[in-house]
Amino acid sequence: MVKTCPKCKSKSGIRKVMYGYPEGPIDEQKYVLGGCCVSDNDPTRKCIECGWEGEYVNNMGSEKEFLQAVKLPDISKMTDEEIEIYAKQIWQKLAKPEKGSDGGNSKS
Repeated sequence: MVKTCPKCKSKSGIRKVMYGYPEGPIDEQKYVLGGCCVSDNDPTRKCIECGWEGEYVNNMGSEKEFLQAVKLPDISKMTDEEIEIYAKQIWQKLAKPEKGSDGGNSKS
């Protein structure tokens, strides 16, 4: 773990990067927000003094194996109720893929 910034040598500026939406206020003496989007090359430490970022980690991990693409129809002409019903149907399909379905992730 980085305790001193390798760029500006600050001993008080290093913070752990936190991703997502926090449920409440964060301890700004320990953490800095990294945004809601995660990728396969995100920094885990940041210096608030000079902006240095480092100790990169793959936040996606094995999640890549489970990503599924879904083509959605045009919902601009649907009512709110129709959208809600459709969203529930899609969620059920994503939560429990059909037998023989690999969610479009086949390696052939």
